[in-house]
Amino acid sequence: QEEWYAGFANSAGKEEEGDLRITALEVTRDVASVKVVEDYATSRYTDYLSLLYFDGEWRIVNKVYAAERR
Repeated sequence: QEEWYAGFANSAGKEEEGDLRITALEVTRDVASVKVVEDYATSRYTDYLSLLYFDGEWRIVNKVYAAERR
């Protein structure tokens, strides 16, 4: 779990200045489900990610999200 988070946190949420938090993480062998909340000055995004571990790294295979304007 920590390996996945380290790789994700270094590359995600860099589009604009804001706060990115992983609020839920479930891992079963080579499959993971992650909920990420991104807070920005004028919006909040809640992402639901499905990941698979293959070729030595975690890869996002599906993403759905909800957006809220502030």
